[in-house]
Amino acid sequence: MKADLHIHSRCSDGSDSPSEIVVKAKRNGLGCIAVTDHDAVDGTDEAIEAGKKAGVQVIAGVELSTYSVTDVHILGYRIDVNNAELRGRLAALREKRLERIDAILDKLAEQGIKLDRAQIESKDGSTGRPHVAKLLIAKGYAANMTEAFDRYLGENGSAYVPSKRMTPVEGVRLILAAGGVPVLAHPMLIKQKGRLEDLIRGLAAEGLGGIETYYPSHTQADIAALRGVAARFGMITTGGSDYHGQGKAGDIGCSDWTVDRKTADVLGIKIK
Repeated sequence: MKADLHIHSRCSDGSDSPSEIVVKAKRNGLGCIAVTDHDAVDGTDEAIEAGKKAGVQVIAGVELSTYSVTDVHILGYRIDVNNAELRGRLAALREKRLERIDAILDKLAEQGIKLDRAQIESKDGSTGRPHVAKLLIAKGYAANMTEAFDRYLGENGSAYVPSKRMTPVEGVRLILAAGGVPVLAHPMLIKQKGRLEDLIRGLAAEGLGGIETYYPSHTQADIAALRGVAARFGMITTGGSDYHGQGKAGDIGCSDWTVDRKTADVLGIKIK
């Protein structure tokens, strides 16, 4: 059964509603999905209800943006979206995101680029740099998302502001506290790839349960290597498109992942 466990809705930085995502997943022949918004679970209930009507399994998910010496994203599956600790930490992260946006806007203003925060803040969920990038594009300051990040918002950009995030260990622990399964997202995008297995080993000791192995930019060699690492640590392997909709390449299901039995059992997926 085809599945996609890494999808973003407009409750973070995607362009589609959770219901629209379910419809597209059904159209693309997927049997199971997870909406994994950045530091937000606002779209989970809508996605689950839409899934019931469309005949698509939807498991509750989230993508936590964590940081140690580099960006590390932790996916969480089968979480209790009403868990008090999870809700509290996500609310705090949302406030930190807004503080970061304000600091970015101040830096842009110093360069003569004045943007209205009211046109940036997401009304549905967590606000992030992609929202700023979209407005920069709309106002003619950048041609596309790549240019917006390269010139202004990325680590080498003129308006870059470091984020205040939880650590990867804290992210793993938070997902476990919410009854979920923590999975390392797009590991080959982590900048310090040479220390990837050290990172996985350290997080495994804290309860990391899986590795996102099937991802659009992963080569066959990457997939084979990650499958080997997962096997050594007794972890599941997952797959996802990292779909964002308008403005970012890749459709739902483009990682071309078929759920294996072990992963299905751990995540409660019913293979048709």
